[in-house]
Amino acid sequence: MMALRIVGWLIVGIIVAVCITLFMGSRLPIEHTVSRTDTIPASQQKVWALITDVAAQPGWRTGLKSVTPLPPQNGAPCWLETQGGMTIAMCEDVRDAPTREVTRIADPRLPFGGTWTYALEPVGDNATKVTITEDGTVRPVMWRFVAHYWMGEDTTIKQYLSDLKKATFQKY
Repeated sequence: MMALRIVGWLIVGIIVAVCITLFMGSRLPIEHTVSRTDTIPASQQKVWALITDVAAQPGWRTGLKSVTPLPPQNGAPCWLETQGGMTIAMCEDVRDAPTREVTRIADPRLPFGGTWTYALEPVGDNATKVTITEDGTVRPVMWRFVAHYWMGEDTTIKQYLSDLKKATFQKY
């Protein structure tokens, strides 16, 4: 009898936790903008080459298993990124070499989407200030809760900047 009571309270606790999570997630906006800046110890040309050579990125980006070319959309290059058990179609929207690149998630069926804007600014001869801005959307309430309260909307940008910094010391 006592075991049933404990199980009952556990179930009630789980239900309450899920309801609170859903409520808190529903209070968050579907759209978000987050931006991070870091100085990368490499020339603007080298940083630009690393960012725009998407085929080589599995060699330096954490968790990126593969990149597969896709047919262009509106004349812009597109590719498929495989990472963390997910495959995401990406396309380039803007390329202003060597200062600005905008890429977007190109699959409207995904529960999330948006763009990443890379802005590069030289800092002397051997350093580049890189700012990445994500203008994103997250539709599922639970995912919004996790992205905001657990992971942080800027987690992927921070990892990318960290990987980019490490990649400047490698030969590609």
